[in-house]
Amino acid sequence: MKFDELDVPDNVADALREQGFIELHPPQASALPIALEGHSIVVSVPTASGKSLIGYIPAIKKVLEEHKKVLYIVPLKALASEKKEDLDSFSHLGFTVAMSTGDLDSDDGGVRDADIVVATSEKADSMIRHGSRWIDSVGLVIADEVHMIHDPGRGPTLEVALTKLMRRNPNLQIIALSATISNAEDLAIWLDAKLVRSDWRPVPLREGVFFDGEITFDDMKKKEVPAEKDEIWALIKQTIEEGGQCLVFVNARRSTESLATKYSAKMAKYAGRTLSKQDSDLLEGGSETTSLGKKLAQCVSSGTAFHNAGLTYRQRKYVEDNFRNGLIKCIVATPTLAAGINLPARRVIVRDTGRFESNAGMVPISVMEVKQMCGRAGRPGYDPYGEAVLIAKNQRDSDRLMYDYIMHDTERLTSKLGNEVTLRSHMLGLIATGDASSDDDIVEFLRSTFYGSTSSLFGVESVVEKVTDFLAREGMVEKNGGSVRILPFGKRISDLYIDPKSAVILRDAVKNMKEDTDVFSVLLAAALTPDVMGLYPKKSDEDRLGALAEEYEGKCLFDPFEDPDFNYEVFMGALKVSAMTEDWISEVPEDVLTESLGIGPGDVRSRVDMMDWIMYSMSEIAYIIRPDSVGTIRPLLTRIKYGVKDELIDLVSFRGVGRTRARTLYNAGYRNRSDIMAADEGDLASLPRIGPSLAKSLKNQAGGSVGKDAPMPEWDPEMEDMDAMAAEYNGERVSKQSNIFDF
Repeated sequence: MKFDELDVPDNVADALREQGFIELHPPQASALPIALEGHSIVVSVPTASGKSLIGYIPAIKKVLEEHKKVLYIVPLKALASEKKEDLDSFSHLGFTVAMSTGDLDSDDGGVRDADIVVATSEKADSMIRHGSRWIDSVGLVIADEVHMIHDPGRGPTLEVALTKLMRRNPNLQIIALSATISNAEDLAIWLDAKLVRSDWRPVPLREGVFFDGEITFDDMKKKEVPAEKDEIWALIKQTIEEGGQCLVFVNARRSTESLATKYSAKMAKYAGRTLSKQDSDLLEGGSETTSLGKKLAQCVSSGTAFHNAGLTYRQRKYVEDNFRNGLIKCIVATPTLAAGINLPARRVIVRDTGRFESNAGMVPISVMEVKQMCGRAGRPGYDPYGEAVLIAKNQRDSDRLMYDYIMHDTERLTSKLGNEVTLRSHMLGLIATGDASSDDDIVEFLRSTFYGSTSSLFGVESVVEKVTDFLAREGMVEKNGGSVRILPFGKRISDLYIDPKSAVILRDAVKNMKEDTDVFSVLLAAALTPDVMGLYPKKSDEDRLGALAEEYEGKCLFDPFEDPDFNYEVFMGALKVSAMTEDWISEVPEDVLTESLGIGPGDVRSRVDMMDWIMYSMSEIAYIIRPDSVGTIRPLLTRIKYGVKDELIDLVSFRGVGRTRARTLYNAGYRNRSDIMAADEGDLASLPRIGPSLAKSLKNQAGGSVGKDAPMPEWDPEMEDMDAMAAEYNGERVSKQSNIFDF
């Protein structure tokens, strides 16, 4: 079947043909006619089989012919950018595309006029909570990577958002796009949708196990690998010499760095190059180089790289982009790279199928996670085949990997909505938006979820009652007989999109503040909230964290030791986040900070963003219950965002000025906006890392505005990185890892 045979407007068919879309892949030929007729559909197909177009084409038709709005939901901000870029390539047909992944305390009115809105599930749910009226005009929802519904962090939010949308509009069309899953029919039943299931891939995938110098594939055929002292390097070397690229998945950040560094010298023979100064600056960390960044730059110059959450947004994006363009031949990564990002390779090597979890030790990872990694093998248009290889330690392990992973179906998708901790935030949201006005209404809503569709909901009534009693006790809702209604405090917490337990901690902290309350006490209260993920305390942290624990045990603004859910490991993890944040706002150089705490630049960026959001929430709560405390909290917002002392707050308000440039200006005698206004432009330009264009911009900004023709400030890696980090994390703040030992 050809694309121009589809029931789409002629100009859509022409646009598809112009972009090279002629023949439909088999899954597209099965699914698109159903979707274009307006039916809801679940599409369960392998990675790289062209499922995105199964969403794009009906979306374009829905907008152009039916004049209905389309909401495209993705699990990750990086995917949102990718989808918006794809859809923008068709926007000349007469529609607009907007992306919404940012501030969760906003109805995002800026997207109300767009025809297609691409959003993370958290942002979609947040817009519903804020009463965005345009939501009611949505005629089609595309849920990409819908198998993420099984994820404990993101899954419940996606599930609740889809349920709200379906209940508000019974005629809503839903296109759910999923990787291959064993119980796709359960999703189809829940969504009242038709099911299209296929195992077809554009590039054949061979999965196998490597042991004793050869790979045994799922069809029992074997492939010899030339011997090397290091078996992982043997697999990489063979792939590179055959003209392919490699992804190597390991279970720990440290392993990604050690392996990539270990292989960089050998890889230089095949892909070594000299990096430009701008590339080196970017990889090394911009204005504040770090040892991790230097290690990454050294690896990249040899044609290899590591990829983990310890890297900054810009470092990870550089690695991904340069792998796609072929300059990087091998990436050693943690499994998070496999979660939806379009980054295929000739051969995928899965070294580790176990992961360390607190209180459980080393546990096997799921078949679904392994299949997600394996699915990255095979680049359409480049590779004649893809190979996914698991590494066995001995013959017994080889048999286990073959039967437990290679030959095994993925686990059944299950809802992660059914627990008290997850429910309390979503129940507050239901009450705040009027989707529920009693315990019975909440139970009825839960019956409409995937959780309700696939379980008996045994005992859920008592859980719902316990949560609403908690919300009532904390002044967020009012219970009267069988009814429950939102109170102003609860509505604000719902809009802030934080855990109600976090709100209780922040409220109590605000109440307990005194004039002489020190900054660390405020930071610790914020770090103790469930919305801020702790940092794993290492042996090298014992002295510092032990001293802090002893000092603050009796004077926390919120006493965690009185909390029935108190966990000492979580407390120590919060102490480490607080210590990191205190170092950050004290202008400790990033390299010193990461080395002293044993963390990566990405850890700094993510925790800074989490703390920024929670401190903003604390200031909003303070406005409600104790306005006089806002003056203590507000300056910390700027200090945390930029990593500066009090004295630099005025200077970092200038566009193009981060912590390093602000300190340069301050040390040169320019302390505030008035000093900049009175300064000689030439004197400013002569300062290190300022230059003529930024000096001119500073003068314009100090005068009250930046003129339309004023030059843009010079490139500032520090500010660009902070902006990119905020954009990446804002839409995903509530997607917490299950515990502080996860990577």
